[in-house]
Amino acid sequence: MEHANGMSQSDLARALATRLRVGFDRSKVYKILKEERDVSAEEMLAIEEITGFPAPASLRGMPKAGMPKDTPKITRVPLLDSVAAGKLKAPSSQIPVEDVPLLAFADLGRGEFFALNVEGDSMDRISPEGSIIIVNKADRTLINGRCYVFSHRGETTYKMWQSGDPAHLAPYSTNPVNKPIFFKNKKDLEVIGRVKRTLLDL
Repeated sequence: MEHANGMSQSDLARALATRLRVGFDRSKVYKILKEERDVSAEEMLAIEEITGFPAPASLRGMPKAGMPKDTPKITRVPLLDSVAAGKLKAPSSQIPVEDVPLLAFADLGRGEFFALNVEGDSMDRISPEGSIIIVNKADRTLINGRCYVFSHRGETTYKMWQSGDPAHLAPYSTNPVNKPIFFKNKKDLEVIGRVKRTLLDL
């Protein structure tokens, strides 16, 4: 659904209702987003036509009966905000989840996902500035060398976890000005979620 053309859930619901000629309100889109409702082949193809996000090739020309069993699972992910890949930064906005753009990804697996735009260059070896990261907030178990979004005293950052002595949040950057973030008390650190995927349009 590649940024869903900047459409909100309300916009997408109205477009789907027109295209499918059935009642389709924002609550249905919201349930799709939360994976509380399956998406039929007809709906997936309609979403493709509206947003430009390509449906799996196996759905094209398929009868409207439903998806084949081997079709990759598509997960709809809200693009909520931006995260600093540099100094700690306070979240810039609190956007109602029903009004944010929707992105779609295949094969994310189990979890509760949201997307963030990356600002800064402290993680540019894997996530250059302007890229999007997909965060699984259901996965908060810290593993050495894995990347997470953290909150430290109310400010957020995207870093790699290093469990050495002392434990710290490490940059993964081409810019030597970026330094690890050390903290005195681990209780001051909250794990928002593990970064599952990173992507950048060229």
